Amino acid sequence: MKPTPPVAALLLAAGESARMGQSKALLSWGTTSLLEHQVSTLALYTEISRIVVVLGHKANELQATLHHAKVQIAINHNYREGRASSLVTGAKALTDSVPTSVLVCNVDQPLAPEIIAPLIAAHRAHPEAILRPVHAGHTGHPLILPSDVTPELLLVRDKTLGLRAITARHKKRIRSVPVTSGLAILNLNTPAEFRAAHAQYAP
Repeated sequence: MKPTPPVAALLLAAGESARMGQSKALLSWGTTSLLEHQVSTLALYTEISRIVVVLGHKANELQATLHHAKVQIAINHNYREGRASSLVTGAKALTDSVPTSVLVCNVDQPLAPEIIAPLIAAHRAHPEAILRPVHAGHTGHPLILPSDVTPELLLVRDKTLGLRAITARHKKRIRSVPVTSGLAILNLNTPAEFRAAHAQYAP
C-alpha cells in the first residue's frame, strides 16, 4: 500500500452564526462542543498532519477550548467579509510549510469517521484528484484539494464564487467518494436544523 500524501485540515470557525442565533462552534455535540468534536475527529487520522482552525467571532473564547497538539490557530480579523476571507486566512497559515493537500471543512458541518476515512483512502489512491463525498446521490462536504491546487485558496473571493470557482476550474479532476453518513450532506444553519441533526447523529 502506498503512503497517503500528507493532508492539512482547514477548519473554518470564524463566522457570527447569525441565523443560528448563537455561536455554532460552541453548540453542544454529544459530550463536547461542535468545534471540539470537529478537531477531535480530524485528529484521529495520522494522515492529517495539522489542523488549522480559522477563528474570528469570539476568537478568544473559542481558542481557550482548543488544546490538541495538531491545532494551529489562524485569526481572521475580516471575518464579517464572508467565508472566502477565512479560506484566504487559512491558506496563508499553510504557506509556511511544504505544499500539502488540504481538507476544507466548516465547523457547522459535523464530521464523522464514516466520512473522513473513505476520503483519506481515496486520497491515498488518487492524490491528484479533488475529492468530495457523495451520500444518497447528493454531493457533500468536506473537500480534499490536492497539493498543486491548494495555492489557489489564496485567491478566492466571495464575489467570484469562492471555493466553487476552484472546483469549476478543475472539474475534470473531481472524484466522488461514496460515504455512509448522512452528515456529509447536512448544513446546520437554524436551531431547528441543529436539533434534528443532533437527535439523529450526535454521539
